[in-house]
Amino acid sequence: MAKRSSIGSGLVVALALTILAASCGSNGSTAAGGSGDGPPVTGDLISADVARAPGSADTATAVAATDAMGTDLYRRLVSDAGHGNLLLSPYSIELALAMTRNGAVGDTRTQMDAVLHAGDGDQLDRSINALDQALATRSGHRGTDARNGDVSLSVANSLWGQHGFELEQPFLTTLATDYGAGMHLVDYVADAQGARRTINQWVADRTNDRIPDLLPDGSLDDLTRLVLANALYFKAPWAMPFTDAGSQPFTRGDGTTVAAPAMTASENATYGAGPGWKAAAIPYVGRELSMVVIVPDDLSTFEQSLDGSTLASITGATTQPLGTLQLPKFTFRSTAQLKQPLTAAGMPLAFDAGQADFSAMSTHGDLSIGDVYHQAFIAVDEQGTEAAAATAVTMSLSMAVSTNLVVDRPFVFVIRDDATGATLFLGRVTDPTAT
Repeated sequence: MAKRSSIGSGLVVALALTILAASCGSNGSTAAGGSGDGPPVTGDLISADVARAPGSADTATAVAATDAMGTDLYRRLVSDAGHGNLLLSPYSIELALAMTRNGAVGDTRTQMDAVLHAGDGDQLDRSINALDQALATRSGHRGTDARNGDVSLSVANSLWGQHGFELEQPFLTTLATDYGAGMHLVDYVADAQGARRTINQWVADRTNDRIPDLLPDGSLDDLTRLVLANALYFKAPWAMPFTDAGSQPFTRGDGTTVAAPAMTASENATYGAGPGWKAAAIPYVGRELSMVVIVPDDLSTFEQSLDGSTLASITGATTQPLGTLQLPKFTFRSTAQLKQPLTAAGMPLAFDAGQADFSAMSTHGDLSIGDVYHQAFIAVDEQGTEAAAATAVTMSLSMAVSTNLVVDRPFVFVIRDDATGATLFLGRVTDPTAT
């Protein structure tokens, strides 16, 4: 499958889970009666009748699981990234795999739960539901007369099933009640490209057209039976804007120096420091969301020791007043295939065509994950932050304290929901001039 290299602007997370399911023969007919039965379908919503559960559970379980999984994966990815920039969305990846593992059983489920730090899997579903509903309250006009603006943050999930192919009811019920995902019907067998365009349009509509073509050509075919899609959209201005600081020296990850466009602000952030790191938290308008910039003394040492609890302690420690913050402006894209790092993290069975067990998803074929594709984009300037990320999981049929902070060397950054502590994005900048 070809990876996509171009993503539009706007803070967006979108993901798609593609399932290639069992066929009884080369024509793709299924044990549920075959895809040729009935009228043509074009994404009609046919099963949104199961109400979403109230978001009454704690959000801490989902936040802790997301941070732990995200930092585990980050450590594995940076070891392959050399000196380059990197960006991923822990929330997007956790959500995609959490939905997927509701269809897994036995050792396949056990391994996925361990990698996702799921603990009691049912509790994770309920906690994700609560977190989603908490994040839904962040959108709207925010700020004061001195500085105000619009914050957009929305999450949407959906199921795209092959007409006539049966899925297990408990799996569908969980995704409806805890993920708000209704079922749409398409026809992969007769028109996989048409189904791909329909799903891509759904994602584009819910991401302000920032991700118009999530599923690339060839990602769906006549064996596809189900796609689970999620779109997360976020865009916000800073609580107080920065001013342009011209070009400033920045020491890149390889030790060389480059002149990078920079910006500066006074009394616009809070500060914290600990052994081997300094950090600043920069609020967005409304002060419900923020970016935390972490400047390690030694990037490699810091990254290899980074875990969920460390990340939480750092993001919670930025409470001191900060005089002046100088930060480079940056825009870059990041792409990764996650099959290898997820396998190394401890869930090889999910990718094993001969051993994976997703029978809780469907009993009409032996399914396994083919690969997990992740793409991300971010742009930071004086006014605020725009970013985008996309995840696609394909499943196939088995066939020192200072009052000022100058960020002039590699740094790690987090975009987070302050009330819950949810990590939406985690990345690093080793060269702010690289695109």
